[in-house]
Amino acid sequence: MLPRVQSYIQKHHLLSGSAPVLVALSGGADSVCLMRILHELGYTIVAAHCNFHLRGAESDRDEQFVRRLCETLGVTLYVRSFQTERYAEEHGVSIEMAARELRYSWFEELRKETGCEAICVAHHKNDQAETLLLNLKRGTGFRGLEGMKPKNGFIVRPLLCMTRAQILAYCENRHYTFVTDSTNADTTILRNGIRAMLQSFPEQEIEHIAHTAELMQQYELLLEALLKQQPVPEEAESALLYELVAPYGFHPTQIEAMLSALPLSGKRFEAQHFEAVIDHGELHVTSKEPETPQPEPAIIRAVRPRLAKEHYPAATDDFALFDADILPERLMLRHWREGDCFYPITNTGRAPKKKLQDFFSDLKLSVKQKNRTWLLCDADQPEEIIWVIGLRISDKYKITPDTAHVAEIQIEDA
Repeated sequence: MLPRVQSYIQKHHLLSGSAPVLVALSGGADSVCLMRILHELGYTIVAAHCNFHLRGAESDRDEQFVRRLCETLGVTLYVRSFQTERYAEEHGVSIEMAARELRYSWFEELRKETGCEAICVAHHKNDQAETLLLNLKRGTGFRGLEGMKPKNGFIVRPLLCMTRAQILAYCENRHYTFVTDSTNADTTILRNGIRAMLQSFPEQEIEHIAHTAELMQQYELLLEALLKQQPVPEEAESALLYELVAPYGFHPTQIEAMLSALPLSGKRFEAQHFEAVIDHGELHVTSKEPETPQPEPAIIRAVRPRLAKEHYPAATDDFALFDADILPERLMLRHWREGDCFYPITNTGRAPKKKLQDFFSDLKLSVKQKNRTWLLCDADQPEEIIWVIGLRISDKYKITPDTAHVAEIQIEDA
């Protein structure tokens, strides 16, 4: 959990670690998990607890719990009591909205007073899914589908990378106690009703709903970049990649891994009918249906005397000239293998030995192109490469001033 949250913080530039952070601490599992994780990651924490006096003795119980917790961890705690019902009546808003306005207004005041760089709240993936479904239920546009962003001004949400089940498991494994708000069971409250419905969803489906909100946030960035004719921002790359490869059956977790693996050639990802291969910063998607084998071309050799002052053209895709007296008598064609080496012809002195894999990499050939390239080799010593057909002949078999006979090699498709 700790590396995941820290990685999420770094990815979205939520916290710098150079200043204290203000943690909204209700005493529930989510906020306790948030404070515990940030404490273990080494952040300097200032905690803030709101007592809205809406649940009688239970509200006071929560306050006493967070006081003991902060004392145990050595965390500075600020507590503010609110007359929430009076505020709601005076401002003509719901109790839920009143509590929201009161706490966020106070959090911002406290952030400034304490010099904290951000206000950390404990929203997680289930909350993200609730928000998305709640907005859909009410009717929404593009921005409503974005849900909650990891960072909104000074408000940051480091736990948006975790589900509620993961948070509870974290607390259980570490034997961390927390309090429970009894009003969460009141399904007449719209958000609580959606929350109760989500409890029957498999965790993977909650992840998918939350990921949809993340994608919509990236689409906003992507659309803005396209409209302004600017490069695609890094934060929107996974949305762009998702649109490109999701139709082939790759799931969101694979797509994030693909982005991380782009510098690593050879990394493979599999969907039901397709596979994706990373090759020199490029992603190649191909069908998993077996490719029709290439029929082996024919080798046509003609030998003639070298002509005086003859100009020798460079090799083409299917034709090349060699020193016939050096060329092996028996030739064969094969595809490349790991460990293959040869001496690519140069115009400057003796050619150095080179791994064929490195030669292909220098030319930025895709995996498919490499696998389809034919090699002309010595039939008695198949490891001896004479010509990487269509690309380069071996320096060892080139025509020199001492060449007496020229071998003309033509490769003809079957």
